Amino acid sequence: MLSVCLLLVLTSCDRFGERTRAVINSITVENLSNGQKLLTNEDSDVQITVPEGWVNVRKSLRPGADLYVAHEDRSMYVLVLADQKRSEIGGFGLADNASQYLSYLDWGLEDEQPEQVTSLTSLNGLNAQQYEVRGEIDSSPVVYLHTTVEGENHYYQVVAWTTADNYAAAKGELQTVIGSFRGT
Repeated sequence: MLSVCLLLVLTSCDRFGERTRAVINSITVENLSNGQKLLTNEDSDVQITVPEGWVNVRKSLRPGADLYVAHEDRSMYVLVLADQKRSEIGGFGLADNASQYLSYLDWGLEDEQPEQVTSLTSLNGLNAQQYEVRGEIDSSPVVYLHTTVEGENHYYQVVAWTTADNYAAAKGELQTVIGSFRGT
């Protein structure tokens, strides 16, 4: 339920209608020798690595998501969205884009608490800004780690979430998945 709710509100400019079967089919999954999986979307040139227990949620890929993974037994989810720097967003800096993306997320939350900026300022050599966001969806308390990353030609959103009750136990693993993000 949480995964469906997030993606109904977390979209970016012109996201709906842009997705095609070809983009969804551009996602590859490589099983690594250490039990992890490397997921790559060749179309948008993004990838993340997930620990054992995580799965690619290709069948439930939401409009706009370039990658979407879950560890549903532990109510943990991560998605990646890539936006080309166009005139609409390219003229704004990292902080402005992060703020705009957060407004989409805030719009769908009930009982939202003020976002808290984290200490993360870069992700694999790219400038980044991360916020912890708390609120409720359908009266269920949730926590998001929303990371905006500035690439050379794209802005990326790496969004992780779980239930508020699970957050303390899940935060480290969510940050590990976020930290594995690669984009250009």
